[in-house]
Amino acid sequence: MSWNYSEAVDRIGQGAMADRPALIHENTTISFAQLRKRARGIGAWMQALQLERHSHIGHYMRNSNAYMETFIGSSMAGYAHVNINYRYQNKELEDLCNGLDIKVLVYGVEFAERVAQIKPQLTKTIAFVEVTESAPVNDFAVSLNDLYLHSADTFQKNTASDNQILIATGGTTGLPKGTQWLHTDLWHKMSVWSFGAMAPAALKKPPESIDQYIEILQELPPSAPLFPLCPLMHGTGLMMALSALAQASPVVTTDNLRFDADKCLDLIVAHKVGALVIVGDAFALPLLDAVEQRQDDCFSSINALVSSGAILSDASRARFLALRSDMVLMDTLGSTEASGYALTSGQAGIFLPMPTTKVFDDDMNEVRPGSDVIGIAYAGGFSPIGYYNEPEKTAETFVTINGQRYVRTGDRCTVRADGMLELLGRDSNVINTGGEKVYTVEVEQLLLRHEAIEDAVLVGLPHPRFGKMVTAVVEGPDLNKNSLDVQAVQTYLKEQLADYKVPRKIYAISSMQRFANGKIDYSKITAFAADCLAKEGDH
Repeated sequence: MSWNYSEAVDRIGQGAMADRPALIHENTTISFAQLRKRARGIGAWMQALQLERHSHIGHYMRNSNAYMETFIGSSMAGYAHVNINYRYQNKELEDLCNGLDIKVLVYGVEFAERVAQIKPQLTKTIAFVEVTESAPVNDFAVSLNDLYLHSADTFQKNTASDNQILIATGGTTGLPKGTQWLHTDLWHKMSVWSFGAMAPAALKKPPESIDQYIEILQELPPSAPLFPLCPLMHGTGLMMALSALAQASPVVTTDNLRFDADKCLDLIVAHKVGALVIVGDAFALPLLDAVEQRQDDCFSSINALVSSGAILSDASRARFLALRSDMVLMDTLGSTEASGYALTSGQAGIFLPMPTTKVFDDDMNEVRPGSDVIGIAYAGGFSPIGYYNEPEKTAETFVTINGQRYVRTGDRCTVRADGMLELLGRDSNVINTGGEKVYTVEVEQLLLRHEAIEDAVLVGLPHPRFGKMVTAVVEGPDLNKNSLDVQAVQTYLKEQLADYKVPRKIYAISSMQRFANGKIDYSKITAFAADCLAKEGDH
């Protein structure tokens, strides 16, 4: 039995579903049969390099058909995907490639100059593939188009269930860590057999084999395309795209250098997209604004929306449901290591834990519902085997409690009497002010409910008496240092929070400049707040 994403695509591409569309980039569509042929060519070329099983293949490109073709082709040969953040500068790229032992680097032509600059420093990389429509810019690289045509006559498919997928974390606390998922574990963690195109089958348990899975799948009606608006280089977009392909559903991508909501809406209409993947309000707000400004039927085909990785505010949720009241809106709490381990409840900051999720206090006792004890969420069930070449960090994150293996998420929360989780913030984002702990998410959620504020981040600035001073940075359409009524916002917060949680300083910023995955560069926001504070001292 081979629970492997590439095995599923290989079977779909040669059976009754072979002519269905698989990948749609802008207006270029390839079928599952074409994807299978291209993937086998890619895999055969890599096998000719005599790479060892589980060798790491770097994916250094924006969202495109090429990204998923490279993933399927390399994993069909038994090699492991590694995502590479396309915002990395030379040293970051060099450190990741060497630290995660990248053997083959597949990169977009726009990054050719950077790759050439760091090539002499890459100690593990033996081959380079350039994604280009013409001859490669770098003479040491081959074109991905040539790999499509590589003979697969002697190709030896290797789609074992224990083949690996590496998903590099963001590296916000140091060098990125390579989270090692097995195909079979991620497949079952994502419950590929239970949602999306497989939902009409209403299965109560996974099929006994991939043969049975494919038999069921091909009897179901084709599913509308999935459109990840967030980057495939991050876990949320990649995991959902893989699940869609394994369900014989098309994946739509766009080559936006920056998120262009109107262009995405045009593609949604053109391809009758059924499901979107976003990362919180960073995508939701511009998308909602564009939909509401158009006043047409551009959103009418959307029946499902998945958000993970950042806050999706109450207001955004309400606006989406106003557009499509019957839309399935899945706001998940998760991470690269844990995937999703809790679901939104309709209340901001309140989540329904998965059956395998537990909350333990600092003494590793399970938190009783209604006790008000603050603990950390631990995700059970299927999980990664660890971090690549990081035994100490693996031991810290992947722990065994009472004989059960869990992922320590780092998310602080309480367990309400009804069993729901009230998220307080990441353990690493707790602000200790005068001995009191302030959990950032709690305050940020309230700030987001203020009518003048669209985005908010809480940071701790040094304070001579309290150690850290709670400070908020906020963004809104008409907010600046002159229009922001700090006292009014503080008064609003004091009605709902203990006084030590209320930010002593609140600064307006023109743009949070969130990354494409919706996350914040905390060092930049903290530096901005510190600069604002320093300027106050100058007057």
